[in-house]
Amino acid sequence: MLAFGYVAFAYVNGRFLHWFEGADGEAPLWLSHWTEYAVILVFGVWRVLSERNSYTRKRLAFLISAVAVFWWLIPDYLRLPEPYIGALPRQPIFPNVHTPGTLTFFAILLLVLLFGRRVVCGWNCPCVGIREAVGFAFRENTLRSSTAWKWRHTKWFFFALYMTAFVLILFSGTAYVSPFYSGFLALVGFTYFGSFFVAPLTGNRFYCRYLCPYGATFGLLNHIGYYGIRMDKDACVDCRRCEQVCDMGIPVWQQGKNHGRVTGLEDCMGCGRCVVSCPTDALEFRDVRNEFLPKLRMNGSYLMKRLGPPEIAARAEPPKRVASDRRNDWQEDRQPLSLVDAMAQARRCLDCGVPSCQNACPLHNRIPEWLEALAQGKVETAAAISHSTSNLPEICGSVCPTHRLCEGACTLDARNGPVTIGALERFVTDEAFRRGWKPPGRKGPAKGRTVAVIGAGPAGLACADQLNQSGFDVTVFDKRDEIGGLLTYGVPSFKLDKAAIVRRRSLLEQAGIRFSLGVDIDAEQLQRLIETNDAVFLGSGAQRPRVTNLSGQELEGVIDGLAYLSALNTSRLCASGAAPEMTGKRVLILGGGDTAIDCARSAVRQGAGDVTIAYRRGLERMRAAPNEIAAALEEGVNFAFHRKPEVFIGEEKLRAIRFKEETGGHGVVHACDVAIVTFGQEADDDSWLKPLNIATDDHGYIVVDEYGRTTHPKVFVGGDNSHGPDLVVTAVAAGRRASQGIEDSLQ
Repeated sequence: MLAFGYVAFAYVNGRFLHWFEGADGEAPLWLSHWTEYAVILVFGVWRVLSERNSYTRKRLAFLISAVAVFWWLIPDYLRLPEPYIGALPRQPIFPNVHTPGTLTFFAILLLVLLFGRRVVCGWNCPCVGIREAVGFAFRENTLRSSTAWKWRHTKWFFFALYMTAFVLILFSGTAYVSPFYSGFLALVGFTYFGSFFVAPLTGNRFYCRYLCPYGATFGLLNHIGYYGIRMDKDACVDCRRCEQVCDMGIPVWQQGKNHGRVTGLEDCMGCGRCVVSCPTDALEFRDVRNEFLPKLRMNGSYLMKRLGPPEIAARAEPPKRVASDRRNDWQEDRQPLSLVDAMAQARRCLDCGVPSCQNACPLHNRIPEWLEALAQGKVETAAAISHSTSNLPEICGSVCPTHRLCEGACTLDARNGPVTIGALERFVTDEAFRRGWKPPGRKGPAKGRTVAVIGAGPAGLACADQLNQSGFDVTVFDKRDEIGGLLTYGVPSFKLDKAAIVRRRSLLEQAGIRFSLGVDIDAEQLQRLIETNDAVFLGSGAQRPRVTNLSGQELEGVIDGLAYLSALNTSRLCASGAAPEMTGKRVLILGGGDTAIDCARSAVRQGAGDVTIAYRRGLERMRAAPNEIAAALEEGVNFAFHRKPEVFIGEEKLRAIRFKEETGGHGVVHACDVAIVTFGQEADDDSWLKPLNIATDDHGYIVVDEYGRTTHPKVFVGGDNSHGPDLVVTAVAAGRRASQGIEDSLQ
């Protein structure tokens, strides 16, 4: 901004102030309009050296050299006269491509007609030069909305003035030619230098896009000449990097998909960033050369002098342990990635212009950013970026249904498979912790405010962590002896090593959060916490089994899925309680979600004789993750589809289940010793909330606003108890939003 300000002041001084003016009536070099070219040269050298793309580096080198030689050194030191048509305020100097009537002007018009606007704007323009050099820092601020795209037509007003000046100059001897031309140049100067100071808000090409009369003229020739940018729609993978890198804000991808070419050519200055950034060579330049060389394809590979588009490596997941080994222990079924493999997989990320992975994540994790850091081996940096939006990234990376979220939205899903985002998210945190990295602590001084968090599940932990970072004193209560909620007691350890939760508890305690575990908060205690704290967050979840109307569900051997997993985890974690015995038994699991798969694989590890999952729909409708289904099959779990349970058969003990086949067949009786029901959960009894005037909906879930506020001014809620049984990541997101609501309410 100092460089921009210096150039603008030097222009004003040379035109109006005339400070330090010499005997020849001209301002010194360091305080005249020539200053702009010196600044372009100095900053341009830095830009050329720092540019990583070979084509853009070549273009910048030519641009900076052309500006220095043809716009500064030749005009200032050689003073070559140039033929022109019409009358001008003063004799033009070579090359003055913006001055109507000069020989250079007509020569440039011809070149633009043949090769496009890039011959000036992309490769030989001081306006672009200073924006590529000094204004480079503001590239990412380019206005890209549909409204911003419509406003591009403002430049046609300046184009009309330019054409008027061109016509008037051709007719010399009239009194208004010189005043009009001088006024036009003053308007150009004011908008040109004034646009420098809005660059932080509008991007580096604001002037080129909305105000430049010269660019509008050359852009019009883009349309009627030979220049164009075509898109091979079949080769496009919809990464939209072309739109991300376009400083002019052209919706390249949208226009290419709709028309097979860029239609907004009046705005294209031919920098080529869209073409060389395309990972599949779907975009290519077209100009007069294609009339003589029909097979010429000026795509990214042609411009970058390479044999073809960069090869996109295949998806590589963490290696699985052998099924015969897995089914005999409770260790995680996947082996950890190596740093080399993790970096290689991270490099597959295309850094999409519109990151679908990030948009599909309930936390809007900055996935492309930490993938880029990981690709460079900067594990701690990647971990810091990951933790900036997620309080439990290693856990979300382990248990999130990535096939439905980030990985399912990955652009590469149709090409060699999506990036293994979940596994890399887990790796980044684990590796950073192994190296001694820790998440950031409090960001400021203590606020002297206290908050009680009830429930140490994902929502409660996320809320507590955020509030603690903001300076609140936080105490977390939970009826269990360990934190984590369903992460600890509902997820088997072969899916999530509980050491990760133990480690997270230690980190949270070191950060200042207090835990009061083994405390079951009732209505009276809740009232006391509300009275003694500035706010209370309820993250109690929704763990009551969904009620079914099946006859015989009271029989011995019919158990709830979450209760079964909880008993298993409790017995293994605390060496207390008894898990249901499964050795040699015939186990039938009802349901098609992740809980059903977890129960089936757990029963296998307990030595069950036969394990079958019965689901009322087909395989394609199962909610469980595909990799979990595959793991279950590998471990010997059977599947029976289109089976809708009708009744549990037995006297005191379960003997079988009768199913109705949804395909229209006769009833099927399936013998079993144990039936594990995984039909989901619903809201817990809400009667204890009514004395506090906390409203609930018809299904018993607590009514909250966007930031977890309830009808009680001091009570905030987030997670399954407000939006119903859902994912870990949505619970974390709800906890974070509630923490923001608490902080805003207590400001």
